[in-house]
Amino acid sequence: MRVPKTTMGLLTGVVFLAFAASSAHTAGGVTCKVSGNHSVQHTAPDGSKCEASADTGGKSKAIAKTDGLAEASSDTRGKANATATEMGTAEASADSRAKATANASGSGTAEASADLRANASAIASGSGTAEASADGTAGKCTSTANAETSGTAEASCEAGGFAHATATNGGTAEAADDAPPFCSPGAGTATVQSSFGNCP
Repeated sequence: MRVPKTTMGLLTGVVFLAFAASSAHTAGGVTCKVSGNHSVQHTAPDGSKCEASADTGGKSKAIAKTDGLAEASSDTRGKANATATEMGTAEASADSRAKATANASGSGTAEASADLRANASAIASGSGTAEASADGTAGKCTSTANAETSGTAEASCEAGGFAHATATNGGTAEAADDAPPFCSPGAGTATVQSSFGNCP
């Protein structure tokens, strides 16, 4: 049986599109995006995994590539975004119109949690560990934690102020808007800026 050229063209196009989609999925990792009252999780052939959940009007997005693990959860119109690449682990949680963002790469671990219109951001790379938390009970506040090359950075705000911590090359930085700052640079660097105080 002879297949018409038009049919052959359509079949070729379908096969090409299927191959392209598969290749993009393999090379590009996975994305989980939800809003309202939903949850989803995906795993890519490269070992990447994403999970996203949202309740009561929340919005969550998790992106994972190259064996990364990304998890995002939101509630009551919160917005959570997590991105993990190169074996990084990123977790973001946002409730009550708050915003949380976590980005991890190079085996880094980033965790961000925010509540009541507050903002929290954590970025970790090169086996660094970054944790940021923000609670807007006492007023809108912002916390950011950045960690590189085995640094450890922790930032928290709950008194309506701000807290920013940055650590590199094995250094440790702890920032809070209601407690004195702590900086231990070691062989690297450690910096804190907060409404309670700065260091070094």
